[in-house]
Amino acid sequence: MILILLSLILIGYFIFDQKNFIYALMVFYLVFDMFDGFYKDLKIFAAIRYILPLVMVIAYIVANKAFRKGDWVFMLITLYITALLIFNPGNLILSAKTAFALIISLSMVMVGNFFGSKRDFIKEFEPYNRFMLIAIPLYLIMANVLHIGEAVYGGSFTTGFLGTSRMYIAPIIIFISIHYVLESKSSSLFLRTIDISFITLNIIFLVVITRRTSVGMLAFAIIAYAILNRKVVFKLAMVVVALLAIMILTYPLYQQQLNAQLAERERITEVDNYAETEPRYLETIFLYQHFKNSEDPLELFFGIQLFDTIDFGIKNFGHGRSIHSDINMLFYSTGLVGMLLFLVFFLHYFVIGNNKMNAENQQVFYPLLVMLLIVLVPGRFIGTFTFAPLIIFLLSAVKASRPKKIKRPIPIKKTLVNRPSKYPFRTVPT
Repeated sequence: MILILLSLILIGYFIFDQKNFIYALMVFYLVFDMFDGFYKDLKIFAAIRYILPLVMVIAYIVANKAFRKGDWVFMLITLYITALLIFNPGNLILSAKTAFALIISLSMVMVGNFFGSKRDFIKEFEPYNRFMLIAIPLYLIMANVLHIGEAVYGGSFTTGFLGTSRMYIAPIIIFISIHYVLESKSSSLFLRTIDISFITLNIIFLVVITRRTSVGMLAFAIIAYAILNRKVVFKLAMVVVALLAIMILTYPLYQQQLNAQLAERERITEVDNYAETEPRYLETIFLYQHFKNSEDPLELFFGIQLFDTIDFGIKNFGHGRSIHSDINMLFYSTGLVGMLLFLVFFLHYFVIGNNKMNAENQQVFYPLLVMLLIVLVPGRFIGTFTFAPLIIFLLSAVKASRPKKIKRPIPIKKTLVNRPSKYPFRTVPT
């Protein structure tokens, strides 16, 4: 089975090539999510997804002594989530799966800090990033040819098992690929051509599936990148023009699919009745009303049920719709105390000390941070393995990395002792 093979490959990396284990883990989650829908009824694969990576990540952190004094913030959040899982769970399986997923994703701050301080990880990650850049569109083509998974929003186009929030990995991979195209000096013309071709193909698929969040992530990341990296604005503009030209020339190939998707998502253009049709807006209102009318102060401070919002969906939407927005999910599940802890986590790891980053690191860090913030509003960072560990790892590693100091020869100060003679040495006659 594919998932068994994936797990064996990951174990092989952990045992025999631990240097690249974390890179392999990022690829593992993407490929796992491409095929897990075939085996969703087999509980053993839940263990492969949640328990196996958690054990290996913990072992990796311990073996490499990646835990630092400042990581008490991560430990505090982990202990708080564990306490809520024990004393305030909903459905225990659902709460535990989501809690494990979140803890694994957040633990990437320690791994990223270790990588950033020890390795040239951006350069090393390029082949793994290219693999995912190529794998995503090829998988989507295969999914539509073989009719894998359900069609997006009831249309004719399917993303296979990379549905909904799982496709948020695409803009992250695309942005990193654009950075490589513009900045990598070691890539050949052939590799740059491959990168640009698959960047374009990925963007076309993002447009076709009409994921507003994914398109917004990429657009705002590129804008932030251009603002912070003025020297590549011209080259970036050329790349964007080339991408648009290719998309226009190939438009007849995906025109039918795009029109079908837009027809299924009419509410994208219906701004006037947004408050009546957008579930994420409605869930915010319903959540506010719940806490306003609640007579139990413990719910306000510690949450209602940890990462189980099925009852909330049945009550307010008439079916078991889970809360989508990560901000709403945190408030519902962990209360004001949890919101405060996660705010401290965000500030501690991603805000404090940013002034110590060099300009090159900031050019990559802040676009990634913009994408993370965009995701948190519509949601699904919590509980999604496909992209959540990756973006936390990238943010932490970029921030922790420092430019290598170039050793220069120390100039010798000219003194009466070491000053070179103006005239050739000659003996003085006696």
